[in-house]
Amino acid sequence: MNHRSVRVTGMTVAALAGLAGCGGGKPLDGSAPESSPSAVPAHVAAYRAGYTAGKAVYDSSGKGAAVRETVWGGCTRRALQAGSAAEADRGAWVRGCLNGVARAPEQLPTGPVTKRTTDAEMLERFRARARAEGETRQDGHVRVLTVVQLTERDYDVELSTDYPAGPPGQPGAESLARSFAEWWDGDHGRDGTARNVLVLGADGKRLTAQRI
Repeated sequence: MNHRSVRVTGMTVAALAGLAGCGGGKPLDGSAPESSPSAVPAHVAAYRAGYTAGKAVYDSSGKGAAVRETVWGGCTRRALQAGSAAEADRGAWVRGCLNGVARAPEQLPTGPVTKRTTDAEMLERFRARARAEGETRQDGHVRVLTVVQLTERDYDVELSTDYPAGPPGQPGAESLARSFAEWWDGDHGRDGTARNVLVLGADGKRLTAQRI
């Protein structure tokens, strides 16, 4: 045997063994590399965005802002203007806003805050009023009425419709929102305070919103 070939082969084996010992290449057990940390949960991101907005309101308006944003529903209405930062979990955004405007310490939610429940009875009462007043054209587009609980006391009402997707401000959606707001009186048998009515298109995206 050629002694030079033996020496080269020995050096090659030693080099490969060294690479394995240093952890080079794929793990011997076939396991995947350790994954990167998961993204920030949507409810946490929404809370932090709301908290930042609430602090900004306090900084610009002072202590009186806490009363206005809490008692008069300012934070729940601001959430509708916060865009995608709030839509992932509007309840978490509102909670953050209320904590921020009160200058309270951050209290990150441990899970989603917004709670949604359908209310077929309320929808039927709204439809009955529309029939009684000859206004069935708008309410006939409503498929589902959802109560969206944002805080212990505040909630929004969402009307899911068959209106086609499109830019905000569609006449039919605007008329429906006005009709619902005019019909609304008191709490309609629910605890808490309704703040807004939202009309959603067939794709589930908001077409318009109006204060109640």
